[in-house]
Amino acid sequence: MSPKLRAPQSKFSIRTVSRKVIALGVALPVAALLVISSTSTPGTSVALDLTPTATSAISKSLVAHPVTGAIPFTGDLKAKKRLAKIAAAKAKKIATARERARLAKISRNFTRPVVNYRLSASFGSKSRLWAHRHTGQDFAAAYGAPVRAAESGVVVFAGWDGPYGRKIAIRHPNGVQTWYGHLSRISVKVGQNVKVGKRIGSVGASGNVTGTHLHFEVRKYGVPVNPVKWLRSMGIWV
Repeated sequence: MSPKLRAPQSKFSIRTVSRKVIALGVALPVAALLVISSTSTPGTSVALDLTPTATSAISKSLVAHPVTGAIPFTGDLKAKKRLAKIAAAKAKKIATARERARLAKISRNFTRPVVNYRLSASFGSKSRLWAHRHTGQDFAAAYGAPVRAAESGVVVFAGWDGPYGRKIAIRHPNGVQTWYGHLSRISVKVGQNVKVGKRIGSVGASGNVTGTHLHFEVRKYGVPVNPVKWLRSMGIWV
């Protein structure tokens, strides 16, 4: 009988094939680097700096998109957070500048009721002098110092008003009235149109007071509001 034919054995085992594949995977990148090195200028070499310091330097050079605020992802999360913080600070600075410009524009229509003063009794404070809380802001100033209209308007009251002493009330747009109390002198009449900054009277100590000052009050639709906050909202800091 003829001998049985055996299938020819493979020259390479699975282990041998695996080793060659791994070797090939290592050799290809090395060969690529050798090609780059051979094509570079003689006497120089090409080095790829992939250290954290180098990647951080690349991240610092990136900036946020001016419209969307998106920041290119570099793989460095710390750098991305740092850039986001810088972008937020820049946006806040721009918003602050715009708000200052807006207040500067509208502040032309408003002014302080007195120039040389010291803030004394504040809005909402308590004292035996008032039946309820203080409804205005007191400006301690020299007797006879000029009192000026904080905003243009029409005089709706000018005379004696009990605890307020000599008082002036001016009506402004948007339901706002400004009151000026404890005056020593009144220089306007009811129905008179006054412009912002016009002298309307003088600081005094008339009515229920313990010293010379101007009681400045702001009412919106009859309700007292904080005069300091109102002035500051108009770009006037006191």
